[in-house]
Amino acid sequence: MKSNIKLLVRVDDAGSSWSSNMGCLRACTEGIARSVEVMMPCAWVSHAAALFNERPDIDIGIHLTLTSEWEAVKWRPLTQAASLTDENGNFLPLITPREGDDRRCLADADWSIDDIAREFRAQISLGTAIFHNVSHVSSHMLKHFKDFDPRIGEVIADLCMEYGLADDAFGFGLPRIEGYSKFPRDTDHRTSAFMTQLAELSSGTYIFIDHPAEVSAELNAVGHEGYEDVAADRTTCLETLTSKELKQCIDALGIELISYRDLYR
Repeated sequence: MKSNIKLLVRVDDAGSSWSSNMGCLRACTEGIARSVEVMMPCAWVSHAAALFNERPDIDIGIHLTLTSEWEAVKWRPLTQAASLTDENGNFLPLITPREGDDRRCLADADWSIDDIAREFRAQISLGTAIFHNVSHVSSHMLKHFKDFDPRIGEVIADLCMEYGLADDAFGFGLPRIEGYSKFPRDTDHRTSAFMTQLAELSSGTYIFIDHPAEVSAELNAVGHEGYEDVAADRTTCLETLTSKELKQCIDALGIELISYRDLYR
């Protein structure tokens, strides 16, 4: 059976850890994901390039990054960008304030648009140099940086034109499937919830975004106040995206899985 439904499953935060690299890879090779977003300032980017350059069928996005949100692991700009960092040279945890979250945010800093422009150029330049199959850019911790400041949107648009990349904001406004974010951290609940939502879709193209990761001691150390169960969340995400039942459901419904490259074509 073939329907008129297309689904873009995007997995984020490759480059941030071994766990995320392996989770994103498995979500594509064993599961339903087709596009992977890579955080270029992070420590595991070279490992990600080694993995994904062997799989030209996997679509890569440069996940433009201005935050370092975890408490036990930090990353910093690729450039000299003092207006974007804390006193230790790391990105700040947040872009904008969150209710009930007193961590520092970029919105309260005296940030420079020139620093952001140089940093995003460095991230895109490095990404397109070491990854063979980059098609687009996306924004980390924000739907699009233009929502934070329109000038940043103009910077990104100019860089995308220069490097021949598409500028994404969650699939150019495609309807976003909620998936299982409000359900308990177990595979059965999440898989069931996802399949129920897929069965209710009408004709059209949709996007789903999540953050799969492989089990590791490293992942167990990742988190911050209010999100301490990162390992349980992200490993269950991987189990769901690679679920045999979910893949059979997608086949039975005739849903076509696509990447950003397919969307842009």
